[in-house]
Amino acid sequence: MKVLLLQDVKGSGKKGDIVNVSDGYAKNFLFKKNLAKEADKVVLSEKASQLASLERTKMLEREKAENIAKDLKGKTFTIHARLGENGKMFGAITSKEIADTLSQEGFEIDKKQIILNSNIKSTGRYTIEVKLYSGVIGKFDIVVE
Repeated sequence: MKVLLLQDVKGSGKKGDIVNVSDGYAKNFLFKKNLAKEADKVVLSEKASQLASLERTKMLEREKAENIAKDLKGKTFTIHARLGENGKMFGAITSKEIADTLSQEGFEIDKKQIILNSNIKSTGRYTIEVKLYSGVIGKFDIVVE
């Protein structure tokens, strides 16, 4: 019997999976404990439409990320840092400061998406990578003055 799992069931599958189980297991355990419901044509149709909707949402998110990456390509942003007497920076430029600079320019990027090997501790020009979506990485330059 095909059933749609309403919750994770150890040994059978995860929530939302459609699995084949024996009739007795389905009737005496899964249905009684409200862990599953029978996968008839209506349930299978709903599941297919949910999967199609999810795929469309993922495709739109990927397109949005690719457009942001295209907009960031070749851009240069300037970050002003405080310097001491000998030209050494106080503190460091972190991903939060970079995200704040990007948001001022109209790019809403979370600091967790910015890939920094280490904090920037000196003035100069740096190429920064941003992971916008799985497999979509945007690159831009920052100048620390």
